[in-house]
Amino acid sequence: MKSKIFFILIAAAVLISGCSDKTVEVKEWVQYQDQFFRVSFNYPQGWIVVPEPTKIVASSSGEAAEKFFDRDPRKADGVQVVIASERSDTLQDYADYVSSFKALKVSEGYKVSEIEDAKLDGLDAKKVTFSGLVAENTRMKAVLIATLKDSTIYYVQYSAFNEMYEPYKPIFDTILTTIVLPQKVIIPKGVNPAIPVDQTEKYSDSFIQLEYPANFGSNGLSPKGDILSAVRFAGNREGMRNDCSIDIDIRPAKGLALQKVVEQNSKFFNPKSRGETNISGEKSIYLNYNPPRVKNIDSRVYFIVKNDKIYRIILNYYAPMRKDFLPPFEKVVASIRLK
Repeated sequence: MKSKIFFILIAAAVLISGCSDKTVEVKEWVQYQDQFFRVSFNYPQGWIVVPEPTKIVASSSGEAAEKFFDRDPRKADGVQVVIASERSDTLQDYADYVSSFKALKVSEGYKVSEIEDAKLDGLDAKKVTFSGLVAENTRMKAVLIATLKDSTIYYVQYSAFNEMYEPYKPIFDTILTTIVLPQKVIIPKGVNPAIPVDQTEKYSDSFIQLEYPANFGSNGLSPKGDILSAVRFAGNREGMRNDCSIDIDIRPAKGLALQKVVEQNSKFFNPKSRGETNISGEKSIYLNYNPPRVKNIDSRVYFIVKNDKIYRIILNYYAPMRKDFLPPFEKVVASIRLK
């Protein structure tokens, strides 16, 4: 899995002071979302995020990530947050999971706290804190929190070297409160799994927020040219169509008004019809068209101009299944809120 999605959530500056002389300033937060692991959370802009199929590791710097891996005391201190899942086919209780983890850390020589009650994405969870020497002149303090959802154990572990735990604790707390675990997607018996379901997931970045079908996934696209941000929503399960998607990109308007933007772009779409609507309280003009060299696909592109930015939303769907795809896609468009 290669997907990495990095979007900036602008927040007020947060000044954090700890028992050390260092202060941690967070001016911008980033939201991580992935269509495969399907866990989302916010973290400080500039952190290094490495996704794996069932785990995400977010480190305060590249050198910190290396130090957590090799425990090299010559490298700079830092902090790290790990969010992961383990399939629990035996329905092992999360309390037992944390108890086993505590026993392991005790056997490794760490000082370990008593197990406490906690919450993870609103679910009952268990929490344990441990600390100890991990290398010469290097101590680590960490917290593990685990819960059980849909036969899967989800856990969060946040760790800090030496004197960095207290200054970063408010950041750890913020990350923890923004974690959203995957929903179990329910597809009614006999229903084509390619059809968008009524159940929805939420998506948010620094430009937009919306709700999309839960059997779809969000996937960041590499911005090209002057594009500021781009994301695609498409089916992420077996049996779904890869020709049915919603693409959204944002680019500078450079002073152009909506009508002028549409005029300049119409030649690229060869529209067969057009219309007007409102999206997030803003006037939008849309064009219906057929992509060239593609059979049985209908498309629609919406244009919006706000804050000197062009928001472009493209719907692609299999024409013979128009009634199955277009209404749910229109609901996604209706849910969009521009920032």
